Amino acid sequence: MRTRQWLLNALTAAILVTLGACGGGGGDGGGGGPTIDITATNRDAVAHATVAGMVALNPLAMAPIGVGSSASTGLVSAWPTQLNTRLAKAWPQREAPQAVYGPTDVPCDISGFMTVTYDDRDPPDLSVGDSITAVFHACVDVPGETMNGTETMRFTQGSESSFSAQITMTDYSYSSAKHSVTFNGRAVLDAAQQSASLFTTRATADGPITVALSLAHLAYADTVTLLDGFVVDDTLDTSIGRTLSTGGGLLQSANAGGIVEMTTMADAPIAKYAVDAYPRAGTVQVKGMNSTLQMTVLSTSNVRLDLDADGNGSFESTETVPWDWLL
Repeated sequence: MRTRQWLLNALTAAILVTLGACGGGGGDGGGGGPTIDITATNRDAVAHATVAGMVALNPLAMAPIGVGSSASTGLVSAWPTQLNTRLAKAWPQREAPQAVYGPTDVPCDISGFMTVTYDDRDPPDLSVGDSITAVFHACVDVPGETMNGTETMRFTQGSESSFSAQITMTDYSYSSAKHSVTFNGRAVLDAAQQSASLFTTRATADGPITVALSLAHLAYADTVTLLDGFVVDDTLDTSIGRTLSTGGGLLQSANAGGIVEMTTMADAPIAKYAVDAYPRAGTVQVKGMNSTLQMTVLSTSNVRLDLDADGNGSFESTETVPWDWLL
């Protein structure tokens, strides 16, 4: 089975750019539910944090951090072609048993480089117990998008069509001219190939994941924290180039003043096509203690924000905002 580029969507973003949620600063983050209400005052902060969060945990948005295997079966089937290409550049021959490969500098597609270290517990195949660490140095694979920081992936389960891994992000950042997000924390990634064109992934926060968010075009910054158990599920259909995202959990925003709970609507997953910069459909509900913010994707350009601040079931305010404003 050949390697496939299904983890590489623009996970840097994207989470960037499919919609998500997160949380941050202030509070102990250990509550069992929302700790604040969503009001006209903190609505914008909650909206920014929600989008930034899915960016943090979207499996297809996470930047690829490692290298593939030269083997034709096993976990290699889940690795992006691009990473296998980088591995071939770093270590052309890997037949001889060797515990650790690297650190080796591998150039990124456009500019910058990544330093890759591969701890291979069972050479030469990628297998359970192996770990891959990549340190990004102003790495640019997509014009205008820069990665820095460190990611480590340790494999905990694997077969020819699926794998599970623990991902650790340390000052891992993605930045463009408009925004910057920096991640610290750990997630569990479960991925499976369902058919020749259908792939599913689930990313679950393993403890808190903090996201430092900066929106240059708004002179805005926040600290968002995805609390333990926050989850994002993605289904990628490569035959039509579409990703459907669902999920939710508790997230905390320093600017909003506490914790809210985000969930995608069961009948309205976030739908993003590869040809688009942003999702084109889907609905997310963000709940406060006695309030609700509903975010409805109208198009690849706009999102509608409906606020029920007093919890009476009616929206007191409605506003349509551009995606470019949200992130």
